[in-house]
Amino acid sequence: MLQQSLLADLVTDVPAPVRLQNLVKTLRQHFHCGAVVLLKRDSDALRPIAMHGLVDEALGRRFVVAEHPRLATLLASRNPVLFEPSSSLPDPYDGLLSDQPGDALPVHDCMGISLYIEGQCWGVLTLDALQPGTFNDQSTIELQRFSLIVEAAIRVGSLEQQVRALRQNQPNSGSGNPSPNNLDNEIIGKSSALRQVISELHTVAKAELPVLLLGETGVGKELFARELHRYSKRAAKPMIYVNCAALPESLAESEL
Repeated sequence: MLQQSLLADLVTDVPAPVRLQNLVKTLRQHFHCGAVVLLKRDSDALRPIAMHGLVDEALGRRFVVAEHPRLATLLASRNPVLFEPSSSLPDPYDGLLSDQPGDALPVHDCMGISLYIEGQCWGVLTLDALQPGTFNDQSTIELQRFSLIVEAAIRVGSLEQQVRALRQNQPNSGSGNPSPNNLDNEIIGKSSALRQVISELHTVAKAELPVLLLGETGVGKELFARELHRYSKRAAKPMIYVNCAALPESLAESEL
């Protein structure tokens, strides 16, 4: 059932951050643990990009690998690593668990695995449980298997981003005029009110200012957003779509 749940998101059109957030939430439920965190490698540090069980402010942290021996151990191995409850290595999530915010972690279980995309180390996946004995050798075998799905989800998200970028960089993109081969993106209408809105849209598109488009559902806000992007100084760059309604609150705040 777990594998089916994880694989279902890979064939569903959802934003990559939501897919990864669903993934860590599902893994936490399966392993009955206190926290699951997906961390991406960022130079000499690791940065959380999806998590379940940590306080919200942990999303803004950078864990310098040299200062966190458990994370360094995970990066140094291609296999799952299980830290015994008696391990003296400090835990990077002291004070960050949502179940015990601000408190040092008591003796507990911890395991994790490094993640690789196209042969390159991408980051790590960590699992923490406050109850000693939650993880065992069977848990590490399962983690090894599920890590392949995690890597696939990361890879799919990367490919989706590349596809969006390629679509935005098709011929005539960024020319300041609608593409004749993409008439679905044209705003059709000749009323004075519509001409005025389009004129204002083209004017504000040249400014380095955020623009908020308001309107009832179905009136074409996305069409006007594309028009705004097409006439802006950023027209040659990808237009990134983020479905904020589908994002968890903590991720939406971080994204915005």
